[in-house]
Amino acid sequence: DLLINQTKRMGLEEFEYLNVDGKGIRIAVFDAGFPTVDNNPAFDHLCKENRIIKTWDFVKNKEFVYGYNAHGTMVLSCIAGISNQQKIGLATGSEFILARTEMAQREPFAEEEYWLAAAEWADKNGANIISSSLAYTYHRYFRKDMDGKKSLVSKAASMAASKGILVVNAAGNDGKNEWKIIATPSDADSVLAVGGISPGSDYHINFSSFGPTADKRMKPNVCAYGQVIVSGKNGLEESYGTSFATPLVAGFAACAWQLNRNFNNMELFREIEKSGDLFPYFDYAHGFGVPQAAYFTKKERVNPVPTFDFV
Repeated sequence: DLLINQTKRMGLEEFEYLNVDGKGIRIAVFDAGFPTVDNNPAFDHLCKENRIIKTWDFVKNKEFVYGYNAHGTMVLSCIAGISNQQKIGLATGSEFILARTEMAQREPFAEEEYWLAAAEWADKNGANIISSSLAYTYHRYFRKDMDGKKSLVSKAASMAASKGILVVNAAGNDGKNEWKIIATPSDADSVLAVGGISPGSDYHINFSSFGPTADKRMKPNVCAYGQVIVSGKNGLEESYGTSFATPLVAGFAACAWQLNRNFNNMELFREIEKSGDLFPYFDYAHGFGVPQAAYFTKKERVNPVPTFDFV
């Protein structure tokens, strides 16, 4: 069952055994809209416990975000949704601030400015994690620009990371087309870029963008299911994209951070990489693999020893 496996693949039961659900961690979600989140049964627990702390629509410059494109609703469900007692994401205990930064119909450059403004707002409002399932490519850049330094949004994401926020971003869905490579801001050094795997094969899902960056740095960092069950405007549905692998990893990060509050954001970043099921190995499709809860919950951490080396 896909709904069960999308969290089980990362070790949900390990976290549940210790009652870890991201409590005490504040996650900012940047997206194109959050219709029905204020009255959707999948988010009842967030609304009843007042865990949606703040909202802001940076496109229209007002507070209301519960309309527009349902992409954000589906993304949020992959962090904190619950359907019939079954968790859709891992961080059902976290707090949230929701920002609409994306127009969805068009791709104006202003979206990167909205992202930057939202990052400042997230910092001001105590966000520990930014989950951003947004990726910018050929509408305004060349492949050579994906070096983590060129785009405004990569600079904004790096700035957020320098403020102590863990930025988790989608690798992009261009693996099948001419663009092929990681989108921005996933190209930034201090952004945890998330690729997608297929639940059927457990390997790279065909559309997930590939590393390395234009300046030959290792990306993506980790991966998760790129085919998932989400809660949309009309209940549960199946959806595809690194957009959904990203919030699964953001929810994982919240749980890992709840267990280790002494980590700073970049220490957590490295530990999540080490928790990947391919670590210490890496490739440009999967990164270090799928993060595993057992790495954080087991008292004795066994660092894997390479069985061969490259010369």
